[in-house]
Amino acid sequence: MLTLLLAAAALAQEPRKPLEFNIKWVNPPVKLPPGVTHHTLPSTAMGVDVGFNVYLPPSYAASQDRFPVLYWLHGAGGDENGGLPIATQFDAAIRAGQLPPAIMVIPNGGRRSEYRDWEPQRIMPESFIIRDLVPHIDKTYRTIRERRARWIEGMSMGGNGALKLALRHPELFSSVVAYAGSYRPLPADGILYPAIVPESRAWIAWLAQWYSADHDPFKLAEMNRFRLDGQRIRLVAGTRDVSFEDSEVLHAHFQKTGVNHEYEVLLGVAHNTAAYYERVGLEGFRFHLPALGPSAVAK
Repeated sequence: MLTLLLAAAALAQEPRKPLEFNIKWVNPPVKLPPGVTHHTLPSTAMGVDVGFNVYLPPSYAASQDRFPVLYWLHGAGGDENGGLPIATQFDAAIRAGQLPPAIMVIPNGGRRSEYRDWEPQRIMPESFIIRDLVPHIDKTYRTIRERRARWIEGMSMGGNGALKLALRHPELFSSVVAYAGSYRPLPADGILYPAIVPESRAWIAWLAQWYSADHDPFKLAEMNRFRLDGQRIRLVAGTRDVSFEDSEVLHAHFQKTGVNHEYEVLLGVAHNTAAYYERVGLEGFRFHLPALGPSAVAK
């Protein structure tokens, strides 16, 4: 018995193996939807150029108006092109008069980065978005350079990332919509959901070793609940989604903690970006609008 305890203790004290990332930071799209252009921006923290797409509404070129900005974050394995179908839907809603004109920015957050900084590997997506990209967008485009007009949302890893960045930086973002994120601490055995493929299971188990309360939405809600300053929060989860229980538990935690939020459950929806946005994408876009106040566009 003592031998087993000593072996377990020794195993627990083994140094964690640093994560290995394989990220291509710039990925020019083959075809761009209407209103979208691809750009790169140097990351001061990483020392590399990072790709991002910008959607400008039809009225941008012909006016001097300033516009709100929605930052859209892609899921694991994706890049800056993962949100192009969302930009197409965003554009259609604006052209149809269902939304006021707004800008959308889709950054490359890095494959499997969890939208957190990994300093030893110089994988720094949070620093890039917060320190480089947001100031660059406000400097380069006619944005409403105020918190009330800066929103963020995403799907899967991007939903988790959007929520974390909003909770970590409530002074920047007035509204967040998170679709189908995995919010709870990852399981040490890597079994995030039944029938997970071996490669994904190994990655999850590896990633779980690097848990940090600073990137845990449950802990962030507790630590920063008095700093949210009316931040609008919307969680969306499908009943057939592998991450459904995470949203259920986080919703209950927000209720217990006193974090004001909206929670919508979609019957029969699995972990599929198109399915989510076909059902409630427009409602998600509209959710941000009250953060602006009485005026939809600042002159």
